[in-house]
Amino acid sequence: MSAERQRLLDRFYHANGPCCAGCDWWQHHNGLVGDCTRSAPVSGEERSDMLAVVFTSAPPPAGHVLTRRDHVCGEFRDQFDWASLPLAYRKEVGVA
Repeated sequence: MSAERQRLLDRFYHANGPCCAGCDWWQHHNGLVGDCTRSAPVSGEERSDMLAVVFTSAPPPAGHVLTRRDHVCGEFRDQFDWASLPLAYRKEVGVA
């Protein structure tokens, strides 16, 4: 995981409120898409449904559902201790 990507996701989360970018269940693949590990794995076809992928020549293998960083659901959880991070970083990403 790149520190710059994490900074981007943290900034997005704190600017937009509860969403996948800040959820403990979400494991990002890049700055836009990641796996929601809250639920059981699904087929490759079902994984990409949340991304509105209609067709791909290389479907993903079975695994956790893929979601965009801005996705919002009722299972959001953030138990990270933001106070444990340096003040300069918290200010940079907009931690309240």
